[in-house]
This record gives sequence, C-alpha cells and structure tokens, in this order.
Amino acid sequence: MIRRIALVALLLFAAAACGQSQADPSHDLVLGAIYPLSGPQAPGGKAELAGVRAALEVAQSSGALTTHVRLQVIDATTPQAASAAVDKLVHDYHVPAILGTYGSTLSAAASARAEELKTVYWETGAVADPITAQRRYVFRTVATGSSLGRMAVTFTHDVLMPAMKLAAPRAVVVRVNDIYGRSVGGGEEALAKTMGIQVVDVIEYDPNAFVPDVIAARLAADHADFLWDVSYLADGVAIWQAVLRNNVPLKAAIGTSSAFCMPAFSQLLGTGSVGVYAADKPDASISLAALSPAGQALLAKARSAYARDNNGDPMDIPAVAGFVGGWTLFSAVIPRLSGTIDSETIRTAALSVDIPAGDSINGGGVKFGADGSLAEGQNMRAAAVIGQWQAVGVMKIVYPAVYATGQPMISPYGM
Repeated sequence: MIRRIALVALLLFAAAACGQSQADPSHDLVLGAIYPLSGPQAPGGKAELAGVRAALEVAQSSGALTTHVRLQVIDATTPQAASAAVDKLVHDYHVPAILGTYGSTLSAAASARAEELKTVYWETGAVADPITAQRRYVFRTVATGSSLGRMAVTFTHDVLMPAMKLAAPRAVVVRVNDIYGRSVGGGEEALAKTMGIQVVDVIEYDPNAFVPDVIAARLAADHADFLWDVSYLADGVAIWQAVLRNNVPLKAAIGTSSAFCMPAFSQLLGTGSVGVYAADKPDASISLAALSPAGQALLAKARSAYARDNNGDPMDIPAVAGFVGGWTLFSAVIPRLSGTIDSETIRTAALSVDIPAGDSINGGGVKFGADGSLAEGQNMRAAAVIGQWQAVGVMKIVYPAVYATGQPMISPYGM
C-alpha cells in the first residue's frame, strides 16, 4: 500500500511538472489574422503577415509583451471570403481583435463586418481611405491612400517641376475603378488643384477588363507632362509596357502602392522600370537619419527576426508595414491591459497610444485620431515616401530628404 501511494504521488508530481513546462493553449490570447496567402496578392499578403509574426517574436523575446499571444490565421482572397473569415474568427475562436489585410478591397469588407460585430479590426497595410471612416472599432497604422496620392503630387511640385522648369504642368491620373484607386487618385486631384498642376484627364479602368494600348493612346492625346498611376501589379505593368511601346512623351511617372513599388514591377519590366517613381510606405532600407535611437535599435531587431524566419530575406514594404502594425498592438496596446481583454479594453488602450515620430521602424510614429473625430482610428503619424527605380531591381528613396537613400534621376528613360 505504501509503495502504491508513493507511485501515485510520483505520477501526480510528474504530471504537474509537465503541465508547468508546456503552455496551456486554453490560456493563450488568441487574435485573428486575415491575409491573402494565395492568389495574385499572395506575395504582399505573406510578407505583411511575416512582418506581424516578426513583431510578435520581438515583443515576446524582449519582454515588451508578457501575455502569450497566438495568431489564428485565415487565407482570404476575395471580399466575401474576408467577411466570412471575420465571422469564423469571432464566432468560433472568440477573438477580441483581428489583424489584416494588405489589400484594400479585402479590408473594406472585413473591417465593415468586424465593426458590425463590435470586434477590433487592426489594419496593417491596406490604404483606402473609407476603411476607417466613421468606425469605432477599426484602427489603421499605415498611411491612407489619399495621403500617398498627396505625396506624389507634393514630390511633383517640390522636386520635379523646379528641376524641369515647369510653371504650369499638365497631369493625368490613371486609376483602377475601386476603393483603392479612388482614394489615391482622389487625393491627387484634390491637392493638384491647390498647387497649380492641371489634371487634364482621369482615366479610370476595370483591372479585369481593359486594353493597355487604348489607355496609352488616350494618355498621349492628353499631352501630359506627368502620369500619376494607381494600379495593381499585373495591370500596372501592362499599362507601363503600353506607354513605352507607344512612345508616350511623358516627363515623369509616379505610381503608388500595389504595383510600381513592388520588386516584381522592376523584375517584369527590366530596364523599362528604370526612372519610374513610386509613392508608398517605406521599406527597411530607409536612411537611419529618419529614426530615433530607439527606432534604430528596434529596426535591427526587426531585420534579424524577419531574416531568421524568412530565409534571410530583407524586409520589403509590406513586411515593414506588418511589423509596425503588429509591434504597435503587441508592445503598446496589449501590455496596457489588465484583467479583462476584449474589444472594448483594446479599443480604449489603442486610443491612448502615443509613439513619437522616428520610434517606429519606418520613420513614423503612432497616434490615432481621437474618439469621435473624422480621423478616428487612423494613425496620424504614418510614414510615406517616394522611391525611384534607379537600376533593375534597385529602388532608392528620394523624398522626403530625411528618408532619402539617393538623389532623383530626372527623366532617365528619355521621355
């Protein structure tokens, strides 16, 4: 009997020890994540999610986050799938917050559904302006589409016009006919009017049904000095190929996120990409002058974690955006919570975040628009830059100066 009691006690002790050495999944804080991990937007979606994962790793290893967080990830490639993913995450996994989504059309559907369910939606990459409009539970850490459009116009006005000695230039906006294209293009049109740049045409097209040579012909007939293009990768490449093929006499072209900034744009176009500009969020190659000492130290950790988990790859634009969004949630919001962690407590904590410019790895900071304001949930310190393809596969940031890693090459493609 004594031996039997001792054996039972030993087994109970061993079971307790095993229980202490392994995390109990039931005690994890489960957060949702919705990204396009297949289909045409998969490269960006995968990189952005990898950036979020790197942020979680750094937050936990550095002690900035002591709560054990587990991401429940769902692949979504259509707005319908993104909305359905929100339902699944909320009803099956009871998540208080969902990160996503890279693509604006996906985010518009997912964030709207999360708002209906009073669940925090934490947008790490999509830029369309309406995503955060009049929504209490939606937060976005990256720049809006209209701000990227304004960056393109500001660069045109402050840098290109003086260099080319143009007093009254003509510009054309080419944009996809969706929430993304209209956000960026609308920002371009609005600011151009105040800066003496005449927008002589707005060419809106369906990315699933368009003729690139028709767009190029209309652009040529407009006699434009500047092209501001808002496209996705496949259609952006096709349109630019048509511009080159038809020898449309532009002085400069500035694209935006989802096309002209992507490495695949330069890879597909080869030397045809050289000289083209892109307005977008920064990648990890920005000048360290844009970062505070804290931002520089964090960038080093981010690069190391990302490379370790992604075969040594550098952090591209979606990866940096994902890291900034994830790091803000994991280091500046969740650690503020004590007791109940739900959408209401997360929302309240998020509204009090105050990260100075330069402390984020992209040179920006984080301060969300105030409760009840028109900018509620939008990061008012989000960073945006102008890059230029200066060789095949080599993009340099050329504006603003504090971010710059190179000087702009004016009209190198001879137009």
